Amino acid sequence: MRVAILLIVLAALAGGVAGATQSVSVTVLQAEKLNQQGEYKAAIALLDAYLAQHPKDVRALVDRGDAYEGSGDQQTAIVDYTAALEVNPQFAYAYASRCQSRWEIDQDRAALEDCSRAIALDPHMGYALRQRALVDLDLQDVTSAIADADKAVALNPDEPFSLATRCHVYVAAKRYADAVRDCTTAIALDDRNATPHFYRGRAEIELKEWAAAIDDFSKVIDRDPTETGAFYWRAVALDGTKTYAAGLSDIDRYLKVNGDDGDAYLLRAQIEMGLGNGDEAKSSATDALRHYRIDNDAAGAERAQALLDQLRVGSQTTTH
Repeated sequence: MRVAILLIVLAALAGGVAGATQSVSVTVLQAEKLNQQGEYKAAIALLDAYLAQHPKDVRALVDRGDAYEGSGDQQTAIVDYTAALEVNPQFAYAYASRCQSRWEIDQDRAALEDCSRAIALDPHMGYALRQRALVDLDLQDVTSAIADADKAVALNPDEPFSLATRCHVYVAAKRYADAVRDCTTAIALDDRNATPHFYRGRAEIELKEWAAAIDDFSKVIDRDPTETGAFYWRAVALDGTKTYAAGLSDIDRYLKVNGDDGDAYLLRAQIEMGLGNGDEAKSSATDALRHYRIDNDAAGAERAQALLDQLRVGSQTTTH
């Protein structure tokens, strides 16, 4: 599960687009303002008309790529970033942005190459270092992820996006106290972003700080109700406090969107057990087992089978 990365792009935009031409069109500046406001369709329409007359304006191409990225069309964003790089192969920000779009669609090796090119061109680009840290995580290279996140934070210790990224990396590295520290600092700097609340909540769950985790995931949901992962993890924390009815509501909301997640069905089974609903627990555990087998997840299937066996023994004991 991933948390949405859009706020990191907006942080990069706030500082302007590197590599731009000296004279910037008023139209391009208007489009950049629309991007920062999240008005991506309007920005694209404006830049379509402008680029029809100025097809090699690198800044406009990258801005339109950012608009496509923000609206979720990563393939078209990549086309624009690539066009910009054909005009200016030294444009570090375009490489970093293409890295992010490629990472969003699981092209991790190509993303790693793009972020590395951006960093080679501009070793002080925190955006590229943050993004490469996330790519490193997907490639299961936690050591490199920590190194990249450390560099991003060292460049600007008071930049909340870099701190939130390192917090995320620390969760993957099982350095939970360090994760809580970084995310807490990021939140103190800017409480509007859902990402540090999400990863602080993840660390708090591992530390069994259930009430704190519930509070953090509730804040994630307040800031971004589309982040369904927050419902899953809040359900985990609610299960930890034996608040089963609320936990069941959260896991059901998660499953409406993620109906193929074996872990979610297994959690639902555990919550139903807490509520004393044996038949519902068996049904959910059976669903978990089925999805684990579809995913060839032997460890998950073993957990689901163990829970089913426990439920059967419990049922027989109750019968006798």
